[in-house]
Amino acid sequence: MTDPTPEPADHDGRWKDALHDYLDPCIALFWPQLHRHIDFRQAPVFLDKELQSVGGARRRGRRLLDKLVRLRLSDGAQTLLLLHLEIQARVTADFGERMFVYHYRLRERHPHDRLMQAAILTRSTTMVGAGFSTYRYLPFDDGSAGSLELRFPVVHLPAWVHERPALAEEARHNPFAVVALAELAAGSARSPQDRYASKLKLVRMLYAYGYAGDDVRRLFTFIDGVLALTPQQEPAFLAALADIEGEHQVAYITSVERAGIRKGLAQGIEQGREQGREQGLEQGLAHGRVEGMRQLLLMQLEARFGAVPAQARRRVDSATAQDLQRWSLAILGAASIDEALNEA
Repeated sequence: MTDPTPEPADHDGRWKDALHDYLDPCIALFWPQLHRHIDFRQAPVFLDKELQSVGGARRRGRRLLDKLVRLRLSDGAQTLLLLHLEIQARVTADFGERMFVYHYRLRERHPHDRLMQAAILTRSTTMVGAGFSTYRYLPFDDGSAGSLELRFPVVHLPAWVHERPALAEEARHNPFAVVALAELAAGSARSPQDRYASKLKLVRMLYAYGYAGDDVRRLFTFIDGVLALTPQQEPAFLAALADIEGEHQVAYITSVERAGIRKGLAQGIEQGREQGREQGLEQGLAHGRVEGMRQLLLMQLEARFGAVPAQARRRVDSATAQDLQRWSLAILGAASIDEALNEA
């Protein structure tokens, strides 16, 4: 009997984090000509709340992600570039119209800003890696009443499957190539064994290419999210992960988090005797991951700021996995424990 392959719990959230953390290398990978026009020495400003008000309610069942970012141009001009990125699974009938609605609403709000829209389609069936999509509105087919047209660049990620060797080479210096490889693996893996092999290969790549600890953790989070394993595969994967870190003499992930996962795994097995082994394993793994993240965060806080107050410990103990991950990254730029734990 084939092991069931779990569906990633927060696929869109992984993409959201990846775009936030690696917008610069994302644009460099997919739109190198555009990248040359942008000065990434100026930090991007993400306008998620504004985009929500512009885009309206998200339709039920639609798996897409919109990001709106203000960027400064490399020519030093004061004009800002509003960049709209969209991640969606398959092209829907209203895709072009929706992009046009975004366009005129954003132009109305920012009439003096340059506006560029682009899309990344993660499950497209079009086998052209990068090109353009056009939305055209004609009141009458003969054009007698005029027309409107919006043309924007689109990346069809599945078409890059033949570019895997080039992406693997690009990943030596571009972390978003790792993101692309992980998404390609998630879309093409036919069995749990395929997912396991792809996941382990990508994780090995992070260490072999010498990525810094912060990048390893961020990219591992993406890989771990889009290439979910079965509960039965987790112990072997954790053992392999420990071996990889041992080979490279680093402890980016496994030192505390692995212990938490294993603790949760053991608890899950015990619970499974009463609740069913598979359900217990799944619950134990989930609990163990969160517990490991809590322990790791407390160690990071203590190492950077000294003793962790009881109130802060209570916040960590009651936090969600998403909060714990966000706070772990916020520590890097925070001046105090309060600032780190209040990061939105």
